[in-house]
Amino acid sequence: MLMAQLRERAPLPEVLASVARLTALARVGRVVLDRRQLTRATDPGVPDGVVAMGKALELHGLDAIELATTMTDAEFLKLAGLLIGEQHDDAVQLMETADAMSIWNVRFLSAHTGEFVRVPSAPLAAARPLSQPMAPAPSATVAHLSADVEAHFSRIELAVARGDGVILCRELGELSLAAHFGKAATPMVLQLVVEQLLDTKVPPEDVIALLQRAGAAGARATFLQLIAAIDVGDRRTLYDTMVSLNATPDVAREYLTHDVWYVVRNAVCLLGETRAQSAIGAIGQALRHADHRVRIAAVVSLGQIGGPVALARLESVLFDPSVDVRTRALSIVFAAPDGEPLPDRLVGVLNEEQAIEYQLEIVAALGHLQTPRARHRLQQVCETPANSFEGTELRIAAIEALRRGHPEVADAMLLKLQDDPSPMIRERIASMLR
Repeated sequence: MLMAQLRERAPLPEVLASVARLTALARVGRVVLDRRQLTRATDPGVPDGVVAMGKALELHGLDAIELATTMTDAEFLKLAGLLIGEQHDDAVQLMETADAMSIWNVRFLSAHTGEFVRVPSAPLAAARPLSQPMAPAPSATVAHLSADVEAHFSRIELAVARGDGVILCRELGELSLAAHFGKAATPMVLQLVVEQLLDTKVPPEDVIALLQRAGAAGARATFLQLIAAIDVGDRRTLYDTMVSLNATPDVAREYLTHDVWYVVRNAVCLLGETRAQSAIGAIGQALRHADHRVRIAAVVSLGQIGGPVALARLESVLFDPSVDVRTRALSIVFAAPDGEPLPDRLVGVLNEEQAIEYQLEIVAALGHLQTPRARHRLQQVCETPANSFEGTELRIAAIEALRRGHPEVADAMLLKLQDDPSPMIRERIASMLR
């Protein structure tokens, strides 16, 4: 398709879209295009471009080309231009041209020499005799499979551009090979998948299955949504999902040294949900955190795990400067009758959601989520009238987060708020528009 587009001078966006699909396909694994197989592909279902590729290789004296997984967009464009260009007398002349064009991630099999070689200037370039093991040439079935995978990647790319998590869930679910799924499940794709837990347009068990399959990347995408969730109901849904994912303990450990207290608190709470003795060491580190709310979460998590090792760690905070930390630790260590019982789902997810400092940190986190839902949440906060200084402060923080994380809609929001009833908002907007 790319060769035909260049030959027909197709619009640049169409050419770039084809290049992007080819690059994504190459990342899945090394590809060998064999002229002898391509020119014999007579099945009516085989695309015309397959036969055209075979004829182009024959025209330039090549039996095959091998594309590395490191192929770049620029190399795909150059290679396509080279193959539709003027006929070369032999493969050596073509490779000299390729060398001059810095096409380094391709190996050429000359019909005359029977050798698979890279261009001379390519890193680690070395000839390999044809007698050495060579990947089998793709059959028509493989060509069909590759075309199908390419179609999946194309639909996924379009769904990301539209912010359509429903289509993404369906497309990811249809990718059976782990390599294809891993390549498609980018952080942005997974963020949109996680949001389907909150939009409820896809059965939650299907979404959780995809996140489970994505491993640490799926758990990480869910955690990022958790720390940016405003609604208590959304946080509970995301928290419960995190508890169900196998990769959650490893991801939670990544955030134990985060700068923001409530991010650390969520990580500690999730480690406590594992009920695993192996988590005691990591949770114990949080007992020395500067914020007493993190220390309380660590105490509760150790109480959830239980056992002599966890109780020994709790004894170290019986003289904590915070009375709340001491009381919680005492209620667990000595099982005081009036001690507050441990909740099934830690208060770390549900408590203090109305505190202004908590809301400011959540708004800042939303600025780092590049999804339509996050953008819509920020826009809502920007436009919601405030009856207090703290509410106005929250709106200003949302405007800053929108400018930082979603600049494509920030200018329109600034213009919309120029005549806002709040003098503080008008003053800040005026300073931003100068």
